[in-house]
Amino acid sequence: MTARILPLAALLLAGCTVGPDYAPPQTAVAPEWVEGGVPGEVDLEWWRGFGDPQLTALIERAFADGPDLAEATARLAEARANRDAAAGGRLPSVNATGSATENVLSEEGQLPVGQIPGFERDFPLFDLGFDASWEIDLWGRRTREVQAAEARADAALARRREVMLTLAAEVARNYLDLRAAQADAATLQTLAETDAEAERLTRLRVEAGEDPRDALDRTAAAAQASEAAVATARAQATAAAYRIAVLVGAQPEDMAPLLSQPAPLPAGPDVIAAGIRSDLLTRRPDVRTAERRLAAATADIGVATADLFPRFSLLGSIGQQARSVDDLFTGGATRLQVGPSLSWPIFAGGTIRARIRAADARAEAAAAVYEKAVLTALADSETALNRFATAQAAATAQAAALERQESALALARLRAASGETDRLMLAQSRRAMLNQARAATDARRERAQAAVALFKALGGGWRDPPAN
Repeated sequence: MTARILPLAALLLAGCTVGPDYAPPQTAVAPEWVEGGVPGEVDLEWWRGFGDPQLTALIERAFADGPDLAEATARLAEARANRDAAAGGRLPSVNATGSATENVLSEEGQLPVGQIPGFERDFPLFDLGFDASWEIDLWGRRTREVQAAEARADAALARRREVMLTLAAEVARNYLDLRAAQADAATLQTLAETDAEAERLTRLRVEAGEDPRDALDRTAAAAQASEAAVATARAQATAAAYRIAVLVGAQPEDMAPLLSQPAPLPAGPDVIAAGIRSDLLTRRPDVRTAERRLAAATADIGVATADLFPRFSLLGSIGQQARSVDDLFTGGATRLQVGPSLSWPIFAGGTIRARIRAADARAEAAAAVYEKAVLTALADSETALNRFATAQAAATAQAAALERQESALALARLRAASGETDRLMLAQSRRAMLNQARAATDARRERAQAAVALFKALGGGWRDPPAN
């Protein structure tokens, strides 16, 4: 019997793999940046370049305890487990079996057991043994399943990278908002005090008949607005601290006191290397995710196509079967069954070909998603390069304007000290300088935010977990 089965098994093993073989898309990308990216290696740990130890500590804490990354890590573990399960399906399976049953046969059944001398219709039956089966991957169904699972595990890894990149950028963005709001609150507090002084001086002038009544109304309204703006800026700083708490996996009441002490607004690097433009497609996690999902969808076509063809398996079973425990493990109790098995869906109402068409459509959709991911990556990076350059120019211009306002205030103080101008004019000059200081702070915040956005667009800010 074995001699008849082995040639058949050899014939079945010489099969083929149905469905399209996957090849990564070859996307042509112009080598030069439209917005003039600076050559050099992209900094994957860019947050250290901001020179703020607390920012670095927050990002590292988010990597360690952030719920978003914890979820992505769990999804990766799930995908890798599914990959291992798919790979295990290519190997033979062996099961241990055992049973002890009491049986009663019908006297009125197909066999006239009641008329057979010495045959008892009720008897116990004990069975111990092993069952084995192995589906021969004749059409590559198992191969395609493993390919799809492997690609999905790669996509989950890329998705984890994307979450890590986004997490670092979001912590940095909210931290910059926090420090900018704290700086703005301090400036607004000084502005409120200046406006209160201007209101007091204007009231004196109105009472002396030197200014009209509406001048007092204007200065009083400005003082009230400045006072309200202080509370708004402080609320914005607190809200940013709470958002950071969510990102790093901390309770709001634990994070707010930690960040309540004002600190300088990080400036960020003056120059950001953009690397080679074509490398963007291998560095950006979202592009990698889309490409791996396309690979999985392509392998799924082969899985669906294999259902059109017969499935062959080798089955085997060996064990001991007896009516009493004492007779087990004797030569006469041995049972054995071995041979091939065939399953072929001759008629399925068109469902198999419908599933193939659905798999083809999913692959086409995945290809479109990949193409869009490439275009989005290029557009994001060029936009971020443009934004960073514009923000740098704006921050420089606002800093220069602040220097001029500070010079004007120093001159106003000299004139007030010499009696050439009154204290109200000095308060107005101080107010102009403080408003310009707010504008300069906002420009520095925008420049730092633009730097974060550029690092994110370039695909910097992730590291892989240990391989599994």
